Amino acid sequence: SLSIPARGLSGQVYKGAVFWDTEMFMVDYFLHACPEVAKTLIRYRIDTLDGARAKAKEYGYQGAFYAWESQEGGLDACSNYNIVDVFTKRPMRTYFRDKQVHVSAAVVYAMKKYRDATGDDTLLAAGGAETIIECARFYRSLLLRRVDSPYYEIHDVVGPDEYHERVNNNAYTNKMAQFVFGAAAKAIAWLRAHAPDEYARLDAEIGLAGLDQEFETLRAQMYVPQPNEQGVIEQFDGYFGLEDVSVDEVRSRLLDPKEYWGGAYGVASDTQVLKQADVVAMLSMFHNDYDEQTLKTNWEYYEPRTEHGSSLSACMYSLLACYTGNPAAAYPLFLKSAAVDLGEPGKLWLGLIYIGGTHPASAGGAWIVAVNGFAGIAETENGLVCNPHLPAHWKEMRFPLTYRGEKYRVTVTQQGGKIEKC
Repeated sequence: SLSIPARGLSGQVYKGAVFWDTEMFMVDYFLHACPEVAKTLIRYRIDTLDGARAKAKEYGYQGAFYAWESQEGGLDACSNYNIVDVFTKRPMRTYFRDKQVHVSAAVVYAMKKYRDATGDDTLLAAGGAETIIECARFYRSLLLRRVDSPYYEIHDVVGPDEYHERVNNNAYTNKMAQFVFGAAAKAIAWLRAHAPDEYARLDAEIGLAGLDQEFETLRAQMYVPQPNEQGVIEQFDGYFGLEDVSVDEVRSRLLDPKEYWGGAYGVASDTQVLKQADVVAMLSMFHNDYDEQTLKTNWEYYEPRTEHGSSLSACMYSLLACYTGNPAAAYPLFLKSAAVDLGEPGKLWLGLIYIGGTHPASAGGAWIVAVNGFAGIAETENGLVCNPHLPAHWKEMRFPLTYRGEKYRVTVTQQGGKIEKC
């Protein structure tokens, strides 16, 4: 099976490798336009499970640690020195390969999206459940617990916001790990009930007896940062103690326009300025777990502090703005995501390396905003529902959707929306 590289078939610095971009931002379009393609994208991760296992073993972990830059066989094409320092002209140590542990969770999240959108369980018995369980075993081997705490923590990671390296209790990473534990407990129960031969095989290989209960316990005891008295969720331990300064002020500190903002001495590293959506991405994905005021408060706190230095950022902020009933704030961010390859380019340099290439994940993110944000399409136990948040100057949206084997046509106006079978 094949997948879609982060910069399509172009862009030298990405080496044609597959990133978490596919699972988080691209697969949604295919799920509702061409589900068979989505199935192939999911199968790519199942087929490269051995590569993820090999990477986990390399770092002393159990389970499946999916590659930051996945190449043939799921092996990681990312090096530990992949940014050139503009001042010394020497390669800089980065932590994309070894500390961005959230990729495995993206794989599991995409599998959930596939099953929710299609109702198809066939992938679970064909390696999908095994993949989910192996990702959970990986996160289990990362867990730490303080002597006087009932909660499990994850330390020394890089979240989606790459300007802050090696942080503890990154909200996005911990929330995603919690999600994976719950998904793995359900996967084991599903295998036991529906695929006894596959259950027996995995039980013999890694031991499944009691593992679903253990994963459920880990899910319940996973530490996920909660809103403070002001309603803001701290991105990671100590984030609120960093210098609170504007994006423009941080930009003014650059000595060279090509220098990297993150890393050991990047201009953003010791400030609250972010590269991209992190807490906001988490809230966009799990918006049903939080009240609307929490969503709104965190959007208002983090958006002015975000540089949007990644093409994956604007769509997450746009989506969350829609979920808080603010399409006016969502619209310019939607355009930023949708037109990234049409207008002024974003960042073209990673240190002294020219990035180039197109941005299919940004286009996918714009599709998610249009369909789930502006049109307000949501998948529920009772099927598709429509709760629009159209921009004020839009009169109508019309588009087709495939959902659970049926084709639909959606029409949205300022008065509301309707979903009709084709």
